[in-house]
Amino acid sequence: MKLKSTGTSEKRNQLVQAISFLLVAGFLATTLTSYFVSRAAVRKGIQKNELPLTSDNIYTEIQRDLIKPVFISALMSTNTFLRDWVIDGEKDQSKIANYLNDIKVKYNTVTSFFVSDKTRNYYHGDGKLKNVSENEPRDAWYFRVRNMSEPYEINVDPDMANKDTITIFINYRVKDYNGDFIGVIGVGLTLDFVKNLMENYNVKYGRNVYFIGMDGDVKFIGTTLRSLGDNVFRNKQAPGFKEEFEKAVDTESGFFSYRKNGQLIHANVRYISEFKLYLIVEQPEGEKLRDIFSTLLLNLALCSVVTVVILVLMTRTIRKYQQKIKTLEGIIPICMHCKVIRDEQGVWHSLEHYISERSDARFSHGICPKCIKKYYP
Repeated sequence: MKLKSTGTSEKRNQLVQAISFLLVAGFLATTLTSYFVSRAAVRKGIQKNELPLTSDNIYTEIQRDLIKPVFISALMSTNTFLRDWVIDGEKDQSKIANYLNDIKVKYNTVTSFFVSDKTRNYYHGDGKLKNVSENEPRDAWYFRVRNMSEPYEINVDPDMANKDTITIFINYRVKDYNGDFIGVIGVGLTLDFVKNLMENYNVKYGRNVYFIGMDGDVKFIGTTLRSLGDNVFRNKQAPGFKEEFEKAVDTESGFFSYRKNGQLIHANVRYISEFKLYLIVEQPEGEKLRDIFSTLLLNLALCSVVTVVILVLMTRTIRKYQQKIKTLEGIIPICMHCKVIRDEQGVWHSLEHYISERSDARFSHGICPKCIKKYYP
């Protein structure tokens, strides 16, 4: 005969395993649900708020920093002095030189210029530079602007007046009072100036900011970048860019996501009609999710600690109750006459003593109906 706790060790282990599973499943479900909800909220915030707001702010600054030269050129093209001077025969070249120099100084441009269609003279702040010719490849820009229907263009060319420095030109068509074409006027900005602006946008807003054409060429207003490759549509590291971009550009300002090197990147696209280019503002998702993922790991660690503590306390509680609730098991040697019981050491005990020693049971005397009839007839 032996003594055994209520519920075998196997049953106790099954109970512990079941409760462990429920605790782990509950904590995992709660923690992972919180993580995915937070991640969805972050993505929505990036898509609906952060990138559009950044794009709006950058567009405002572009208007101030880059579109300003377009407006300057537009005002120059309708200036009455310029029209009258050309109509009057371009007699005093110092007047146009002084005018162009004043524009350059006042608006802090690298150059300002005017090309007369009648004389083909190229004027800038220091006077006449040269005559443009259809046979000169470097003058092709003028004849292109002369024949186009749009009021202006933005292009990148070497500036002869500034030692062939690569310059961004705003070339604006000029018409007389009758609407007839009389020349091209405009201003120029250095390429470094624009690059510095773009770098400032990147640092200020903590986003990737660049321009692309509809053909996918990545540009700084006409000059190719190499951070994403010469053409994002053909970038093998971002195979889904072109498809997602084309879906987004159906609207004036759209949002799309694509993967590059396995990382999800969110992007806002806006068409800048003044430059005939698309402004792209990008933000990798990983940077925003880093804190959330760290919180997830911390929560999982805390859940693991809590689970272990609960299981330890639960196991101790079960054992404590098992020590109080006991039962007898096996073959018990008992005298067939006086009902005394022999223990494991061969000592005989009364039934009451044997059970009391091996359980929390206590005896109280009474008499059954059969014995009443027998002993008290």
